[in-house]
Amino acid sequence: MSQTPALDSLNTLNALKRHTEYRYDDPDAGVLEVFDNPRPGKSWAVALACAEFTSLCPVTGQPDYGRLYISYVPGQLCVESKSLKLYLMRFRNHGAFHEDCVNRVADDLEATLAPRYLRVYGDFNARGGIAIRPLAVRSAPDLDRQEEERCLGLLSQLVEAGADARANP
Repeated sequence: MSQTPALDSLNTLNALKRHTEYRYDDPDAGVLEVFDNPRPGKSWAVALACAEFTSLCPVTGQPDYGRLYISYVPGQLCVESKSLKLYLMRFRNHGAFHEDCVNRVADDLEATLAPRYLRVYGDFNARGGIAIRPLAVRSAPDLDRQEEERCLGLLSQLVEAGADARANP
């Protein structure tokens, strides 16, 4: 029995096959791994909730904690979740403002995946009484208004589905 084309692309996923080296100070998009979109041409979206994002304040060196919510409508590629975890862990001892972290993650995912639409939202714990919540949005250069509305509709359904799941476990 032969594998489907989507499964064939899994042979390139190295993070799942070997001992994992953990790095905490060098956010390098080179660790991100991808696989072929298993349903090209279909309307679907991916939501990833990263509940334990940490980085360092570039001024004080104090740790900052928060959550990242990544959602995207895939183009030809999807991100492999363990490689995303390893990439996000590399921010742990990296000094950057919350706004920069969120935009860097969005830029790196955009460059790696070429999604049709991508949204990265950071929900950081309050420091000094102020919670910072940056949002970065990226879209394919050829995205027209009709496709953008379709992407936004898919992403809003992800939000609704998540709210339903939390309300009805």
